Amino acid sequence: MLPTKIYEDIERQTLEGRGLEAAVLFRGAQKLRRCAQTWESNHSTEFDDNLTEALQFNQRLWSFLQAELSDPANALPETLRLNLLRLGKFIDKRIFNLFAGRGTVDDLLSIAGVNERIAEALQVATEPAPADQEETPISSAGFLDIAG
Repeated sequence: MLPTKIYEDIERQTLEGRGLEAAVLFRGAQKLRRCAQTWESNHSTEFDDNLTEALQFNQRLWSFLQAELSDPANALPETLRLNLLRLGKFIDKRIFNLFAGRGTVDDLLSIAGVNERIAEALQVATEPAPADQEETPISSAGFLDIAG
């Protein structure tokens, strides 16, 4: 078994809640950034395989997010849910363009950037709030719930 696979298995077993959600979003961003770094060699079979894998990973991730956000029982405030669903539409368009061969390296970087910003917000939301500060809506509601 590859050392990275062992690490991923341990991480998956020990992370939960927001930490796991952030890790999955960061992982999606990392896959896209690796493809962006090798964009110039995009005529190779290896690049095509890596790009397909990165896009499929992110497409599954965002499909799951959109399903969770569309659920009326989702505890996030409606405005936040709608804004995140709009981001999902943005992501979908970029992924479809990339699959169709019409995408650019900027599309990869845009998706990665969105993943990273949301993951960073989730990480901040997991930090304990000072005693005199209320929880933020994103920290008090189930967002991705991929651990459950």
